[in-house]
Amino acid sequence: MSGYQHLSKAGSRFLKQVENRPKHLVDHFKKFEEKSMPSFLVPSIPRVEDEERFKSVREWKYMPGDRVVVTKGKWKGQVCLIHQHDKETNGFVLDENGPTKTVPVPKQFWSEGQNSHMVTFPMAVSQNDVKLVADIDDQKAPGETKTVAVRDIVFRGSYYDEAYKKLMPFRCVSGQEDLVIPWPQPEKKPDGTLATSPEVAREQTFWVSSIAQSPIPQGALLTIRNPKSKFRRGVLTARDIGKLVAPKMPLTKTKKSYIAEKQQLAARPKRKLSDDERELIGSKVFEYYSQNA
Repeated sequence: MSGYQHLSKAGSRFLKQVENRPKHLVDHFKKFEEKSMPSFLVPSIPRVEDEERFKSVREWKYMPGDRVVVTKGKWKGQVCLIHQHDKETNGFVLDENGPTKTVPVPKQFWSEGQNSHMVTFPMAVSQNDVKLVADIDDQKAPGETKTVAVRDIVFRGSYYDEAYKKLMPFRCVSGQEDLVIPWPQPEKKPDGTLATSPEVAREQTFWVSSIAQSPIPQGALLTIRNPKSKFRRGVLTARDIGKLVAPKMPLTKTKKSYIAEKQQLAARPKRKLSDDERELIGSKVFEYYSQNA
């Protein structure tokens, strides 16, 4: 998604429509992108749609800083360090020991200090092509550890991780859940010039003195609320009411003809019985009950 979508609602809707491609044309668009893009920009594994991208730690399984071993391809058996996640492909970018490719780069894309058209780029690998590497206690040599590749991992429970500043699940070895593999320490990012220390940010500087009076001065309300907002109108327009009231279901032709027939029958004048007719009906009823008594 473009970074300029916030500048225009119409532009944002257009970009969303462009991204929502028909499913039967997804493969066609992917082939067209691969043919039209330079070779150094074509990913080594297929891109995934937005709804298929990994979003949680449980889906990624491995984080930057984890050691993994490549299980397929030319680099099979290489132990590498995960450098970063490739969110467009749900893959992992490994360090210099991992898969790489050397491709020509046009001169207009050269970086500072580059003096060759051929550049080596890291290749993203899928989650199915790597296994987690961990150090466990060696039962044959007490007090020492050995490096093993974990076949698969499962998640059990959760805890608050101070390094990641969020709840993280316990990462256990599948089939031997008493072995917990800790998460790698995330790379520490230096604070910016405008950063505030946690101690200062947590310091309380405001105390509520009254629940009846607003703590915000009257003159500062216009800087917080937009007085010209469309949601601050006191009168609802016909269009607003139309959005709030559900539309009526349209009637079918059969239903319309049935309603018209009922209206015609109801509009007919009702015939009143005369005294002689009432007397005749009463005598017939009396005669019937007399015979069946």
